[in-house]
Amino acid sequence: MVLSGYVEVASIRQITIISDPLREVGKVSPSWRWNNIPLPDPHIVGLLASATLHLAHPWRLPGSKRLYSGAGWTLVGAGAAISASAVRAASDVDLEQPATLIGSGSYAISRNPMYVGCTLLYVGVALITRNAWMVASLPVVAGITHRDVLREEHTLEQTFGEEYVSYRKQVRRYL
Repeated sequence: MVLSGYVEVASIRQITIISDPLREVGKVSPSWRWNNIPLPDPHIVGLLASATLHLAHPWRLPGSKRLYSGAGWTLVGAGAAISASAVRAASDVDLEQPATLIGSGSYAISRNPMYVGCTLLYVGVALITRNAWMVASLPVVAGITHRDVLREEHTLEQTFGEEYVSYRKQVRRYL
């Protein structure tokens, strides 16, 4: 635990808490669950593999750097906003072992807003960097992510039964 001015920074397991030093030490605020910010493995592997391939054999998207940059930053902004909204909506639920379904916020529009946000971020970075390897890897990344989503849906249906089936009928899988 480190005290510095007005901010107390503590590490508890893999959760980092930033709080006012006058608050009770060791209490985790339910409004922030840092472990609820997933980094989807397919996206991370795709990013690292594409970056490695690009360094070994650069392959840039043809065309206007300005056009790609504008579109890319728009997608990065949208992806970050969707992801942040999803994290906020899920802040009171342990995503590894959920005790309740989330149907508010971005989860009222998409059953998988974090994956949607990460995919938009992925495409946005690909366009900003004009990395054709990232664009080429997108179908594989999306396919593996979709497989993971199907597994999660199966688990949620087993856990929540008819409640999840009803939610699934009302809210689209992606957008």
